[in-house]
Amino acid sequence: MRRLYLLSALVLAGCVPAENGALTGPATPPGTRTDISSLPGWNTDNTAAALSTFVLSCKAIALMPPDTSLGGSGLAQSVAGQAGLWQNSCTAAQAVPPGDDTAARTFFETYFNAYAINSQVLVTGYFEPEVPGSKNLAPGYKVPLYAKPADPDLAALPRAAIDGGALYRKAPVTAYVTNPVDGFMLQIQGSGRIILPNGNTLRVGFDGQNGQPYTPIGRILVANGDIAADDISYQSISAWLTAHPDQAQGIMEQNARYVYLRPLGKLPDDQGAPGSLGVPLTAGRSIAIDKSFTPLGAPVFLSTTDPVTQAPLDHLTVAQDTGGGIHGPGRADLFFGAGPDAESTAGSMRQPGQLFVLLPKPTPSS
Repeated sequence: MRRLYLLSALVLAGCVPAENGALTGPATPPGTRTDISSLPGWNTDNTAAALSTFVLSCKAIALMPPDTSLGGSGLAQSVAGQAGLWQNSCTAAQAVPPGDDTAARTFFETYFNAYAINSQVLVTGYFEPEVPGSKNLAPGYKVPLYAKPADPDLAALPRAAIDGGALYRKAPVTAYVTNPVDGFMLQIQGSGRIILPNGNTLRVGFDGQNGQPYTPIGRILVANGDIAADDISYQSISAWLTAHPDQAQGIMEQNARYVYLRPLGKLPDDQGAPGSLGVPLTAGRSIAIDKSFTPLGAPVFLSTTDPVTQAPLDHLTVAQDTGGGIHGPGRADLFFGAGPDAESTAGSMRQPGQLFVLLPKPTPSS
C-alpha cells in the first residue's frame, strides 16, 4: 500500500560520527547499538501481538527467492536486506507459543540486536477511510475511482486530465463515490473501505500511480492562509475542502499525482489492506518506512506519544509498507486500522519520538 501524504516531510537524515556498534555504510544513518531490554516500555508492551505480525511477514518472505532484495543500506542491508537472511529468526519465531508475552520478548532479545536511529524522528499515522460509494454509476455516486489503465500513456495522465474525463470509458472503474473530496482522501491513504448502498463493504487498495509529481496540498493551504501551520491534519484539510467546493477542485489538482485503486476481494474486518510486503497490515503493529534505509520485514520499536491523549505510545512494530512521503531513516508511519477512532488518531498523528531498528543476529545466541 504505497501512499501519498498531506503534510510535507521533514528533512530527517543527519551526519554524526559513527559510534561503537553503529549502523554504518553509504547513505546509512548512524545508529547506536542499544540493549533491547532497556527500550522504553519494552517490558510492558504486548510483544506477543508484535510477534504475530512478524510471523505474517515471515510467511511472505519464506516464499521469496533467497536473494530477493528487501531494502536497507549499510549494516541493515548486509544482515537483513535479502529474504534468505531471515531464515533463522523466522524459523524460530514460528516455534514461539502464540500469546505468550514472556516467550515473545525472549525471542526478540535472543535473535536480534537493536540500533537507535540517531536522527530527528517523526512518527505519522495512516488508516483506511470509510466512505459511501457504489460499484456502479448511480444517482448520488458519480465520482469514479479508477484502476490503473493498461495503456502506459493513459496511466501517466495528470490528475487534472483524469478529473476532466480523459479516462472515461478507457480505464476500469473500481467504484463511484459521492464527492471528489472522498475520492482524493482515499487516494491519499492508499486504501479504504467503501460502504455500498446494500450495507456491504468493498475493500479497495493501491493499484499503482501515474508517476506525476506529488505536491502536498496541506502546504498550499498553509501558504494561502487557509489553515494555520499548527492545525494541519487529515481532518482539517478534509473539512476545508468540503466547506469550499468552489475552490477544492483547483487545490486538489495542484497535486498532479493520482493513485489508482483496485478491488481487494474479501478480507477480514480486523485486517488492513496488504502493504508493500504483500501481507495484510495490523493496526498498531504495522508501519511504513523508507526501504532505502530500513529493510521491509524488520521489527522497529517506536517510542512516541498518542496525539489525542498524549499518553506514551511504545510499540514494537514491523516494517511492512512504504509510502511516497516517507523519506529518511527517522520516518515511520504507523497504521491505525479503520473506523472513527483510527481516523481521529491517525489523522492528527505527527509526533516526535525515538526509533530502534531490530536486525537479526548473524548467529543466534543459544
